[in-house]
Amino acid sequence: MINSALIKDFFEGKVKLWKSYWLVGELLNGLILLIIFNLEIYFFNNSGSVSQIPFLNFNNLTLISKIIIFLWTIFISIGIWRSAENYKGNFIWILLTFIIVAYRCYSLRLIFFV
Repeated sequence: MINSALIKDFFEGKVKLWKSYWLVGELLNGLILLIIFNLEIYFFNNSGSVSQIPFLNFNNLTLISKIIIFLWTIFISIGIWRSAENYKGNFIWILLTFIIVAYRCYSLRLIFFV
């Protein structure tokens, strides 16, 4: 299964920035969101959350799905942010990562208040 040390290392920012951003923040995040949308359709018969592919509508999700997305986004944002803090390379990558992660957290309000 999933190694708990790997999850702990990610959350503490010990994973390289590119792995944390691209593999977890983008690839795994997209996979988790697609799984949540499919579970919405399967369990709650909520086909309104998928209006037109590739546009996904977060407004029609159930409260439990919104909470899962909220907690997942906070978890990956903390891991990516800490990886950026530990990054020893060019400062521009740190700055861009901080901007993207901050925007991702800021945009969470849209799933609850639109």
